[in-house]
Amino acid sequence: MGNTKGSVVVGPVKFLRKRREAARPLLAPELAHYLEDEVRLSSWYPERDFVAIIRVAAQLMSEDTNAAIELIGAAGAHEHAEVYGDLLRTLHSTSSVFALWSSQHDSGELRGIAETPTSSRVQLVGFDSPTEVNCLLCTGYIRGTLTVNGFEDIAIDHSLCVQRGDAYCEWRVSWKNPDSTPVTPVRRRTR
Repeated sequence: MGNTKGSVVVGPVKFLRKRREAARPLLAPELAHYLEDEVRLSSWYPERDFVAIIRVAAQLMSEDTNAAIELIGAAGAHEHAEVYGDLLRTLHSTSSVFALWSSQHDSGELRGIAETPTSSRVQLVGFDSPTEVNCLLCTGYIRGTLTVNGFEDIAIDHSLCVQRGDAYCEWRVSWKNPDSTPVTPVRRRTR
């Protein structure tokens, strides 16, 4: 398994720290140090730790942990919109949206492929840490990114998945632009 940046880990860790007594018995003993130790934003942390922390956070949020994980992904997109501003506020700069992946994970490439003015595919290729949690986070992140852009009637289908034996993960995404002006995502790749 690969690694993820502390900037991604810190939010869920803060959430767990606010619920320390409830989180402690849910965390594996080898992860208990996250409740105490400083998380450095620019340091790399094991992806498996991040996935376990997300699972515990989701358990504390809701009985429907899958929905909670997607919600965490959407919240990440909204937080990034506050920090990175226009990088997430327009689909015309999709390379910026997708470049965020490589700044936060040490493997994989997130790609956007335009299909119509109101649909596209998002692919995660070459990611060495595929888990159901990461797929749900990506689904939520994609939804959150489109929501930040003001789109409505968002439909997301996780059509291909490494967990189901496919070569890469892919989401088919469609939306409605509220002012009926077509916005066409630009096909770009990072790296």
